[in-house]
Amino acid sequence: MHKLRWDDLQYVHAVAEHGSLSAASRLLGVNHATVLRRIALLETSHDVKLFDRGTDGYRLRPEGRALLASLKLMDHASARIRRSLALTSKGIEGTFRLATTDAIACLLLPKYLKSLADTHPNINIEVAASNNPVDMSLSGAEILIRPGKELPPELSGVRAGSIHFAVFGAPEYLERTSDLAIDEHKWLGVAPGFAKSTVGEWQFSSVRDRFEFSADSFLTLANMAAQGLGLAMLPVFVGQNTQHLVPFDHFPTEPETGVWVATHREFREQTNIEVLMDFFTEALRSDPVGVR
Repeated sequence: MHKLRWDDLQYVHAVAEHGSLSAASRLLGVNHATVLRRIALLETSHDVKLFDRGTDGYRLRPEGRALLASLKLMDHASARIRRSLALTSKGIEGTFRLATTDAIACLLLPKYLKSLADTHPNINIEVAASNNPVDMSLSGAEILIRPGKELPPELSGVRAGSIHFAVFGAPEYLERTSDLAIDEHKWLGVAPGFAKSTVGEWQFSSVRDRFEFSADSFLTLANMAAQGLGLAMLPVFVGQNTQHLVPFDHFPTEPETGVWVATHREFREQTNIEVLMDFFTEALRSDPVGVR
């Protein structure tokens, strides 16, 4: 088997995307014959036919369509690398506003910002912390790191991973209540305004409104639970980073939701924004105590 080279695959990608040798040659800055020759060599060396050639242009065969999805991923990765390399020497400069939840801002974001500042010392990040998705979207932030099952239509971004949740409590509370049924425990719940959130939906299906205290912040709920006031369903990274809390493994259902790195659609084509989105996406994905 001959070794595949990305510059060979670019010819396939260009023809597949634009449907003709002439359009692909203009995109790649080469002549028509070069595109034809490179595709023919690739097909011959790997004993595969990727295109049907007709009067209306080049159409991918099933073998080629299976390849196209991977080529798009490679193209996106190549674009991210080019953006990063273009800015490595001069760095990103200027002020950018980042909106996220208070838990992410307090427990995950500082180490990401330290790494960002080491690479781009002339950057200034203003952090706006809010647990209200509407406030976050209207914050004027260029970058948003927000949990949720999907993004609203006005935002564009990528899912960086999943936030997993688990029940946590103080050790002294668990020692005296470990044999209680789920509805016999004291529960700390999310505020009514978050009823449609992942934890709000779990709360409604599992414990209804049987809780003595509620809050619109997982950091607040975690500190309430650490005082022995009851059990709380928390993001795992919040529970693990709160002193005097331990997981309570008696509940098999542990919900999860996505975490997104996003921007407003009108900012998406700005190179600095794309680089920052790439950075925070990779930071979240590589963080062992963050998202999974």
